[in-house]
Amino acid sequence: MKLRTAIKGLDVSTILHPDDKSTMDTLRKIPGFKTIVDKTVGSIMEKYAAIEYSAEGINVTTTSLPNVHRYVVECCRMLDIKNVPACSTDWDYDICSFSVGEEKPRIILQSGTIDLLTPDELYFMIGHELGHMKCGHKSYHMFTEAMYMPLANSDLKIWMSLVKMPLLNWYRVSDFSADRIGLLCCQDINVALSTMIKMAGLPKKCYNQIHIKSFIEQTIVFRQNNSGAMERIIKYLSINAAAMPWMVMRAGELWDWYNSGEYDRIIKQSKNYK
Repeated sequence: MKLRTAIKGLDVSTILHPDDKSTMDTLRKIPGFKTIVDKTVGSIMEKYAAIEYSAEGINVTTTSLPNVHRYVVECCRMLDIKNVPACSTDWDYDICSFSVGEEKPRIILQSGTIDLLTPDELYFMIGHELGHMKCGHKSYHMFTEAMYMPLANSDLKIWMSLVKMPLLNWYRVSDFSADRIGLLCCQDINVALSTMIKMAGLPKKCYNQIHIKSFIEQTIVFRQNNSGAMERIIKYLSINAAAMPWMVMRAGELWDWYNSGEYDRIIKQSKNYK
């Protein structure tokens, strides 16, 4: 694995995607909202995750899965995160990860993620989840996820319908910010994009044929060919209920940010940090 520069002195607000920052600023202005979420929904979901994934998965420790544990610890060091989150595996042969918790955070890595990604790509994947934590997303993520629980569809159904879609849209956009942190963790745009290509469905037998340029060209063509009114409506209806943005959209957003010069500025700043 390559030699990386530990990220120091990072102002997270400068990392956030504009649509992410706008929503986060609005949510933070609601008096006491975050505290209430953390003490109710957040607390319950943290306890649930601790029980669920300790019972069904494998807790990642220095003895159970030392290599994976080392990656988590090193990613935290890279991103200047002092509170190393708990980490568990979950059986599913997909390339997927997620995280739960604010006070007691936990990262869950599916088995396929560990098997199908290279160590460098795991840095991007773990860095992405740590990015959600570093950006302050998790309290609001848990609140959004609670909107889809059975209780939220009972007597509160009408009120919930007014906030579900805007929050779910933000939930997807928050991935754009977390991808930027993931890139700062792995520090190789080709590694970040190869991870996304695998997540987009690249067959395992083709892993030695990853073509970054073709995928970037796909993002450009997608934007150019789907910008009309009807295409925008179809895109909206297609993505509307999804929990994550399309991989082509994520790749395009990350590629734009990388080429904006912000990535190089942050790396340079970290090298000169005192």
